[in-house]
Amino acid sequence: MADLPELFTAATLTALSGRPCTDEQAAAIESWVRAVLTAEVGELPVPLPAGVAAVALELGRGAVPSPGGVASTTIGPYSATYAATGTGGGALSRDQRMRVLRSVGRGKAFDIDTTLTAPVTSFVDGKPW
Repeated sequence: MADLPELFTAATLTALSGRPCTDEQAAAIESWVRAVLTAEVGELPVPLPAGVAAVALELGRGAVPSPGGVASTTIGPYSATYAATGTGGGALSRDQRMRVLRSVGRGKAFDIDTTLTAPVTSFVDGKPW
């Protein structure tokens, strides 16, 4: 397996989520995101398709923990509510799954081969046309 480039950095996750993220947290989140994507499509292609990278960023952003595990905080007249973390048990949403599969060329339920293997003869009034 070729070495894949880094999916995101701690600074990227901090900027995307609005929550602080350490290098150690970013490394753990990246490992988890790679495992989720690999479970869905197998070995990740190099270079990473844009659709897969976008879903990786979404998963990473959602996995950044809120500070101290709180849901909201209020300081004087200011309050902040932190978005829920996680992605529902590690599973991709239907939309994310379809975007990942499409970006690696597997976004269809099935393929129909329209190549003819035998000559086709049309008949009109019982005679070859």
